[in-house]
Amino acid sequence: MEKLRKVGFANLTSLEDTLELVFSYIKINPIEEIEVNTVLNRFLATNITSELDIPPFDRSAMDGYAIKAEDSFNASLSNPKKIQLSGKIEIGEFSNLNLNNGEGIRISTGAPIPKGADTVIKIEDTEIENDVISLYISLPPGKNVSKKGEDIKKGTQVLTEGVELNAEQIALLTSLGLDKVKVRAKPRVSIFSSGDELIEPGTKLKPGKIYNSNTPMISALVTLYGGEVVKGETVKDDKDIIKNKLIEATEDSDIIIFTGGTSVGTKDFLPEIVHESGIVLIHGVAQRPGAPILIGILNNTLIFCLPGTPVAAYVSFLKITGIVIRKMLGCLILDPRHEVIAKISKDVPVSSLGYLHYLRVIIEKTQNELIAKPVKLKGSGVISSLTFSDGIVEIPPYREGLKKGDLVKVKLFPQ
Repeated sequence: MEKLRKVGFANLTSLEDTLELVFSYIKINPIEEIEVNTVLNRFLATNITSELDIPPFDRSAMDGYAIKAEDSFNASLSNPKKIQLSGKIEIGEFSNLNLNNGEGIRISTGAPIPKGADTVIKIEDTEIENDVISLYISLPPGKNVSKKGEDIKKGTQVLTEGVELNAEQIALLTSLGLDKVKVRAKPRVSIFSSGDELIEPGTKLKPGKIYNSNTPMISALVTLYGGEVVKGETVKDDKDIIKNKLIEATEDSDIIIFTGGTSVGTKDFLPEIVHESGIVLIHGVAQRPGAPILIGILNNTLIFCLPGTPVAAYVSFLKITGIVIRKMLGCLILDPRHEVIAKISKDVPVSSLGYLHYLRVIIEKTQNELIAKPVKLKGSGVISSLTFSDGIVEIPPYREGLKKGDLVKVKLFPQ
């Protein structure tokens, strides 16, 4: 088994080939129907087509008077046109009033335009005395009128399967009268951090021990990327314990994530365990940090064994595990991170070719451009290099590094 670990990790796979292989084992998650007011950050499972016009009738865009435009022609402050008040329509009301020439109907914003009217004149452009309305401006037909279907026409596809639903889209869904919507079920994820050195926050720190930051970090990322955390535990470096936890988790998990125990150390048991219990798909990805990642499958559950160092675990999740979660959700956009173009502030050499390098940077805005200031290229255990950075610059495997002044694409940390 010692040989297995070393040989597996020696055969590094490119990120592109890794994702292609893992995608071949993925099935899109099933559909569930839920209340619209609970769909924030869920992923739509069907296209949505409007079954009605929005607005569903011609309506007033102003508080004013519904009139015939021709009654206002040539009106001015010095030459007002006068019409007779013949009724009133409030928002939410439907009226059978029929407007004739020389008449005006008081109307509220959003109220239906009455028959015979084709224009709304604002209150500010009128005066009224003894039910006689003075019009002080001339208006064309259609002024201050929101036409039926102006926003959305019946039969229009308004949302596409795979879109992530946000507050604006929830407003759109409810404006169509929908109280429920079909979304993809969240992938169920179990998370384990392995290591005899790990203790939980809130306990007294002892010599040789460190607090477990990986489980809460990965749990937050799983939630952010659309998954549901069903278990989060710290386990000791004991092969039997780890193996039992892995097998048990396959019963209620679509994905299992371990951090730690993936490399070639004497207590790195995961390569052996996954090989013995399931199938090792990948062991070693050509990226830095994050090369020792192991990916396997057991009982139709995908297993991601991420490096134990926090930065390596973080970037490995962003580039692989998080992408897989969103693939299972049928997302239109697999990588949700926003990108900006910036100018690198200094030379950044890399120590070896053949690896995709992740450079942590701070973004500073000058008067004319964005500047990317390197924070860390190495140091996969330096958590503060994530906390005090804004995003990551990816240096391709074929480049020897970056030169001062190079324009780079910065992928901002997910929010």
